[in-house]
Amino acid sequence: MPVIGINLKSIEAKRHEEVKGPLRVNSNMNITDIKEQDLPALKNEGLLIEFEYRTTYISGKSKNIAEINIDGNIVFLGDEKEIILKSWKKDKALPDDIKLHVIGLALDKCSKKAIFLSDDLQLPPPPLMLPQAAKRK
Repeated sequence: MPVIGINLKSIEAKRHEEVKGPLRVNSNMNITDIKEQDLPALKNEGLLIEFEYRTTYISGKSKNIAEINIDGNIVFLGDEKEIILKSWKKDKALPDDIKLHVIGLALDKCSKKAIFLSDDLQLPPPPLMLPQAAKRK
């Protein structure tokens, strides 16, 4: 699958207060937008797949005490471009095989970055997330 680049646009890591007691750590990743992108260096047109990665640290009192937010995009160039655009415009979703690949690449990049950021903030590392596809009904 021809992914030709993964770009991080913004990285934000904040600890709002000291860690006292047990924490619940939640992470998620979402595709937020897909649009056509002119790629003049390749004399072609590809797709820009926008994503967001979020990790929140919640204390026992359901209070958000820290967060890691990463936004980025994946540059995609391939035969599946029209299928992806059609699926996105219709359902705001990607075909499962493409979704697994794209989310896997984004998770790999973001998880590594989040582990280093959590260490810098003296927080436990975020859980490792593995992409999963479920059949739509």
